[in-house]
Parts: sequence; C-alpha cells; structure tokens
Amino acid sequence: MEDKVASISGNYVPSKAGFTAQALRKYWRSFAPNKGMNLIKAEQRRTIDAAGIPIPVLKAIGDELARAARKDVRGFLPLAQLLWDEHGREGRVIALIVLGAMELVEPEHIVPLLKDLCKRCATWEDADRLAMDALEPIVRKHPERWLDDLEPWLKDKNKWVRRAAITVVARIPMKHPAYAGRCLQLAERMLSDSETDVRRAVSFAIRLCAKADAGLVSAFLKKLVPASDQAAVWVLCDVIRSLDRKLIPQFSTLLPRYQKWSDAPGLSSTDRRSIESAMRALQA
Repeated sequence: MEDKVASISGNYVPSKAGFTAQALRKYWRSFAPNKGMNLIKAEQRRTIDAAGIPIPVLKAIGDELARAARKDVRGFLPLAQLLWDEHGREGRVIALIVLGAMELVEPEHIVPLLKDLCKRCATWEDADRLAMDALEPIVRKHPERWLDDLEPWLKDKNKWVRRAAITVVARIPMKHPAYAGRCLQLAERMLSDSETDVRRAVSFAIRLCAKADAGLVSAFLKKLVPASDQAAVWVLCDVIRSLDRKLIPQFSTLLPRYQKWSDAPGLSSTDRRSIESAMRALQA
C-alpha cells in the first residue's frame, strides 16, 4: 500500500488535484467494503456517497498521503479540500487524516478551515473523524494554547461544530489527566444542549474524564444531581449507564442521590425512566 499511495502522491500537481483524487478513489474502491455502513442511517447515506471501505484501509492511505502533505501544506490543500467536497465518506476520512498532519505544521491556517468544513458535516462519523483525526492532534500537543480557541466552537449554532469540539475536549484527559477538571467545566456548559448528537458527546466526555480521575467526576456528578431540565437529566443518567463497569464501585456513593432524585415530585415519566436506569447500573 505504501508504494502505491506514494506513487500516486508523487505525481501530484496542485492545479490537477482532480487527477490525484480520482486515482486515490480508484485505489480505495479496490478494497472490499465492510458492515460499517450499517452504523450510518439510511437518510444520511442519501446525503453523502459512501462505499463502506473499512476505516483501517482509509487510515493507511491517509497516513501515507500525509507524509507528503506535511512537507507542502499549501500545495496539498486543494487535494484535501477536493477529497472532502466531492469524494464522499471515504474521501472525507482520508482528507481529515491529511489535514491533521498539515495542522501540526500550520495550525493557524488549518484550524479555521476545519471549523468551516465541520459546518458541512453530513453524519456523526464526519464530525467525530474531524475531531479525532484533524482537530485533536494540535489540541493534544498544546492544550494550554488550543483549549481556549475551542470555546467558541462549543457555542456555535451548528451542532456538528459543537459535537466535534466536545469530542476533542473529551479526549484530552486521556493524554493529559491534569486537564480533567478543565474539561469537565467545559462539558458542564453543554449539559442542556438541544441536540441529542451533542449530548451523547457530552456524556462521552464526562466518562472519559472518569477514566482519568474517577473521584473528580464523582464529585462533579454529586454537585449536579438532581438536574432541573430533561436534557441534563439524560446526560447525567447516560454517564452512569454507559460508564466503564470497572469504575462503577467508585460511583456507588451516588446511588442514594439518584434514589432521592427518582422520588422527587414533578418528574416526567421519561426522566424517571432515565434515573431508574442509572440506579440499576449503580446497583449492578
């Protein structure tokens, strides 16, 4: 694979990016698709062309292409943008890996471009891959510099921009456990987000922080339970339901709070079911 992709990228000319994009497309289409397409809703598949090529294959192609792209950021931008704009799911996955490599070389130029691309995401996979492969590398490398720049993303009116940002925030404590508290503060602002796609990422963020510092997250939940609105109720219960089972004993002291919360008057039936499901997880 390395030789094939190197051969394609070696013939790349920015003014003829379309030829290189087509050569890459022909190559990735030579691999058999997998069942990953089942994760993408039918209406989303109608929005973006998707062949279902396995992510490891696309990442290998993207990694090899990135070797050349990081040496000529401006020159490879037309190819990355073309892959994103016109070559469907597979082109987007590869483009984001390439952009992640270029971002480490010219972050001031690439990060704003990523925000514009994020507004054109068609699926949760688009947003998550943009977060992990394109945006995360520079934030993970210099969190003290780039976490501040992510805060406007968390307030953006586009749900995919918000999801991408909180996904990056979620993953920072994996590399930098000392940032768990800061990341929890950012996640707290989004507990009541109106979009389910964003709330799922907020729950994910809190759970990853728990892997870095379970005691901190337990105290965080203790402070917030009970929540007053349905969106926050869902997040605070989903955190417990989806928590790594190995961590549950460290959260068992929260059970009385969730029990008391479930008995509170005025809860909707939906909220009560969410709380009861969290209690069952804590009792397991």
